[in-house]
Amino acid sequence: MTAPFSAAGFRRGARVGLALSAAIFIYGLAFGLVAAQAGLSWAWALAMSVTVFSGSAQLAALSLIQAGEATLMTLAATVLVMNARYLLFGAAIQPWLSQAGPLRAFSSLLLIGDANWIATMRAAEKGEADRAFLIGTGVPLVGAWLGGTLVGVIFGAVLPDPRAFGADLALPAFAAAMMAAMVRSRAALVPVAVGAAAALAVGPFAGPGWGIVAAGLAGGAVAALTARPGVIR
Repeated sequence: MTAPFSAAGFRRGARVGLALSAAIFIYGLAFGLVAAQAGLSWAWALAMSVTVFSGSAQLAALSLIQAGEATLMTLAATVLVMNARYLLFGAAIQPWLSQAGPLRAFSSLLLIGDANWIATMRAAEKGEADRAFLIGTGVPLVGAWLGGTLVGVIFGAVLPDPRAFGADLALPAFAAAMMAAMVRSRAALVPVAVGAAAALAVGPFAGPGWGIVAAGLAGGAVAALTARPGVIR
């Protein structure tokens, strides 16, 4: 039996997405400012935000560009590693979303991000049955991300130093907010501690970028091994 996928569910999701869009706009603005500093035009920055749609991966790719180490292979590898967490996101939401049918499920996954994945998982746990909820949350977030990127890169020349406005803290602040939202027990702190230890061990020798990658891989692996599967109907 196919789960509901209706305009009403889309609207419920869109209201949640709109509530999250201000933070995503600011995050996109920070990326746009950094992209301008790396020498990207507004068209290239916007194209990156459309095709990658991941702040952490895009900022990591920009660090390679600024360091003069960017090749097609290194950029592709960086994006894949930084977005590896979406494998876990997809696995977690699959029992709920797959009941919408393959076409609707895969279309919805194109708009999944950290914020609306958390929001949708919480809604599903509370009984949300309409699978259009996920794509509804995603549409406002995509608009906010692209809008923030465009504004940031256009005004990057006017505001030449993003660090003066704290834009360089956007990624760690967003990651900390995600962690606070997802940690619900002491056991959930174990992957956080493992990830932090991995970052501290790798960062001083390989650089902060690889420290982030190590934290994500180590913390994600521990979370996958220790998670207790829940029931989402």
